[in-house]
Amino acid sequence: MTAVVHIDPTRCRGHAICALFYAEGVEIDRWGFGRVVVPTPVSGRARRHALRAAAACPNGAVVVTDRADPAPVAVPELPSSVAGRSVADGGRPVADGGHPTEALGW
Repeated sequence: MTAVVHIDPTRCRGHAICALFYAEGVEIDRWGFGRVVVPTPVSGRARRHALRAAAACPNGAVVVTDRADPAPVAVPELPSSVAGRSVADGGRPVADGGHPTEALGW
């Protein structure tokens, strides 16, 4: 079985205990707050280490979600009024006088 590891930044208080138990998957910044290095499904030894890190975290910031079959994330399709436009122009209006985000209601 595979698992996906996530560190909730709103719960993390910088104890850095997660890095002690799951060193191969967690990176600690200079203030002690952790983040997952590779947020892909893990299995085997890495999964066991992640579960230990989750159990040891005093604030419950490390979340391990088991997945039997990890499905790819579906990318939502753009409305047809925006599909042919590009926002790579740096925010300048497009040729028809409108901004690409206007079609999205922003």
